Amino acid sequence: MAFNIEKSNLNIIVTGAGACRNEILATRSPLYDIQRFGVNFVNRPEDADILVISGFYNEEGVKRLIDIYSRMKLPRWVFACGSCAISGGRFPGFAHIIEEFKKNTGIDMYIPGCPPRPEAFVYAVIKFIKQ
Repeated sequence: MAFNIEKSNLNIIVTGAGACRNEILATRSPLYDIQRFGVNFVNRPEDADILVISGFYNEEGVKRLIDIYSRMKLPRWVFACGSCAISGGRFPGFAHIIEEFKKNTGIDMYIPGCPPRPEAFVYAVIKFIKQ
């Protein structure tokens, strides 16, 4: 599903913790200035267009992700950011837990890295907007 070109901005909610989240949020700094592309970070799922999952989750965390996703307005998208969110990373047994989330929602964009660089995140968002 492509980004609605009539919308003037794109609101992103970032979940997870650790280095991936820090690198994503670094894109708000003057160095990367992701807001110049109309991208904002929000804290409420009801305001978000994109859910960014990063880091690792247990079963309870995946339930929270599904709850956040269900509270987002349509259209909504999901980005998997970092090795943990994409394939389970270095945590044994985590891959099958995140697969449950992927099965219920689907992933619209994968951003690889451990952690992914801020430039990679900005590139992925711009590529998504231009789709």
